[in-house]
Amino acid sequence: MPLRSLPAKSILVHFCIWVCYIAYENLFLTIVNDVQINYWETGLHFSLFAALFYTNSLVLLPKLFARRRYVLYGLSLLLAMSVFAVVRYIITVDILPLLTDNLLYPYSTVRLFWGVAIYRAVYFVLLSFGYWFSLNTIHLEQQKRVHEQQLRAAERSLMEADLAFLKSQINPHFLFNALNFLYAQAYPHSEDTAKGILLLSDIMRYALKDDDDNGKVMLEKEVQHLRNYIDINQLRFSNRLQIQFEVIGSLQFLMILPLVLITFVENCFKHGELADPQHPLLIRVKTENNRLHFLTYNKKRNGPKEKTTGIGLVNTQKRLDLVYPDRYTLVVTDEPEYYTCQLTLDL
Repeated sequence: MPLRSLPAKSILVHFCIWVCYIAYENLFLTIVNDVQINYWETGLHFSLFAALFYTNSLVLLPKLFARRRYVLYGLSLLLAMSVFAVVRYIITVDILPLLTDNLLYPYSTVRLFWGVAIYRAVYFVLLSFGYWFSLNTIHLEQQKRVHEQQLRAAERSLMEADLAFLKSQINPHFLFNALNFLYAQAYPHSEDTAKGILLLSDIMRYALKDDDDNGKVMLEKEVQHLRNYIDINQLRFSNRLQIQFEVIGSLQFLMILPLVLITFVENCFKHGELADPQHPLLIRVKTENNRLHFLTYNKKRNGPKEKTTGIGLVNTQKRLDLVYPDRYTLVVTDEPEYYTCQLTLDL
């Protein structure tokens, strides 16, 4: 992946690192050999080292090596190292003697000079490799993190848009006025019918209401929504449904993503055998230490299954992944005759 040139802020950081490195190396030589630093020699040589370092890390590696043009990269690197050696020769033999005396690395023999030149060239090329690979690794991790954040934001926006679209299909003001009218008309003639209309009104009001700022609702309201759903279905089937609903622990001051638990209950009504007294539908809501344990257990129905308009288990899992990443576990056990869902959620 090509890397852009260094931004202005990074130039200062790199300059400070080079100054620290030069100070360290010269201080070491001063302590070991008791030599005096030659500023002209040190400045020109390290300028040459830096030129080779950045030529490889900012030009050759991103433009050739990263694009898998390995042969051209090898030839270009050899050319850069050759230019480095020639320029070092010119600086050492022709320029520095005119500027200063007492060089730390004077030209003595051909073998020694070219040996030191090749050693220094390879040394700073290897440093530039480490710098480029480290920078690339950090850049890829940052891109991955940004991509994951964008993906989660896109999924969240899509779900919010889907929910907003569903809500927009119904005019809540008209709907509740109509249900209130029907309730008033039905109550004198049939108390059960009026109760069913009232339950339907509460169910629709909960499904269409705006959530709190954090997108969550009180757990008490979510559980009441389950009760309303069960009660309206009991009215439909003349209270013949065998349902065991348990609430263990306190629901107060706990918040949850809305319309999550209802999905599992709807699934039981869709696929479960709810008329068998020996095998009732079990719905259990248990809270302890800000943790919710939710269980549904039902016997499977052999005949036709009831259709629902729930958002489905797949979409529910996506919502849980977005809002409660690494904070929930969902275990679904699909046996030949029984179906179990167990949701554990850190609220």
